[in-house]
Amino acid sequence: MSNTTASTADPDMVRRMVFLFGLAYFAQSFAQMGGLISQPLNFYLKQELGLSTADVSQYLAIASFPWMIKPLYGLISDYIPLLGYRRRTWLMLLNLLGASGFLWLSGLTDSGTLITALTLTAFGTAASDVIVDALMVEKGAETGLTARFQGTQWFWFKIAAVLTALTGGFLAANFKPSTALHIAATITMLAPIALLTATYFLVQEKRSRIDFVQMKETTQGMWDAIRSPRLQLAAVFLVLWCFSPGFGAPLYFHMVDTLHFDQQFIGQLSAFTAVGGVIGAWIFAHLLSKKSVAVQANVAIAAAVTAVLTYLLLAQPSSYAQTIAAPLNVSVGMLNQIGSLMIFSVAARACPPRAEGFTFAVMMSLYNGTEQLSSVIGSQLYEHVFHHAFAPLLWVAAGSLATCFLLVPLLHRQHKHHHLLPLPTSGEGVSS
Repeated sequence: MSNTTASTADPDMVRRMVFLFGLAYFAQSFAQMGGLISQPLNFYLKQELGLSTADVSQYLAIASFPWMIKPLYGLISDYIPLLGYRRRTWLMLLNLLGASGFLWLSGLTDSGTLITALTLTAFGTAASDVIVDALMVEKGAETGLTARFQGTQWFWFKIAAVLTALTGGFLAANFKPSTALHIAATITMLAPIALLTATYFLVQEKRSRIDFVQMKETTQGMWDAIRSPRLQLAAVFLVLWCFSPGFGAPLYFHMVDTLHFDQQFIGQLSAFTAVGGVIGAWIFAHLLSKKSVAVQANVAIAAAVTAVLTYLLLAQPSSYAQTIAAPLNVSVGMLNQIGSLMIFSVAARACPPRAEGFTFAVMMSLYNGTEQLSSVIGSQLYEHVFHHAFAPLLWVAAGSLATCFLLVPLLHRQHKHHHLLPLPTSGEGVSS
């Protein structure tokens, strides 16, 4: 999109969209499974329900299922207008469902109904994320301000990540597990309510109806995407990158049971990780984004392997463990953000025409699914194979990352033969 388009964009509309996209990702950072409820939930499952590492990973994997079917939400929104709108009404409905889930969660203690409420909140947050991204792409194309919109999203997502980590740690440290979880759910409920309200007042959209010609073109684009060798290469790279069985529930249990970190300090470590993510995003945008995909990939892989193996310093209790944990988490957050942005760039290059949104949602679903699967596998290894030894899990993760080096020449070849599409944004973790 040209600079002329950007200069002629309606300033009032641009201000509304900048506010909306910033609020949307701020709210998503609060409401995703890795947001404000993350540490209080782990604390509750471990302390009050007495679940093991493997049990917690499996429990959270069930509740995270809605993040693995994100392409479905995009298809429904693209194909089927709700009350005449493809984005506005869907976004309002989904945030209403998310808020309802958190309201329900704020009074629950039974593990069976708890998982149902968590799944409802995940459904509302994940589907809302897809539609916000679709709206951002549309408005970015109209105004030529996609980069500005994306920058706003990432900035407020990371700001919220710092706040949720500190607040979650404070709640887990100062309240009993059930109370901490209920307070976290009540506070989080305000995030989708705020986004619902902002959508009603800020989103202006032309009325739509079902277009069968467009549906046929989109379906053909999806079929092309599934058969694309470039997409398959990006998918393999993504799976190898995301397979980190030492993180998630195993790391939390290791910090509590072996390193004896208190809950508030664990929350502070998550905040340091988010700060590292801000630094990593800046480095990628201002330094690595100008380099070839081969340089990006090699730097990201080497840095990630180094970061994972540096965690060996925390594999056993020591007098210096708490001292080095903070700078280590900043480093890991920075390197993980660099790697994630590189993956998003690779995924964008793999998107064929007419199916960019669907294809990217597929990649992000694979990203979320691999993270959950690796946590489940890592918890099983931690419990039953390595007998609560954390170091072997780090070697497994480093080995998976190092295997990515074998794919770099193929990625470089892809970069040379295909133009670079605009870089989309993620929902998890980065949670979302």
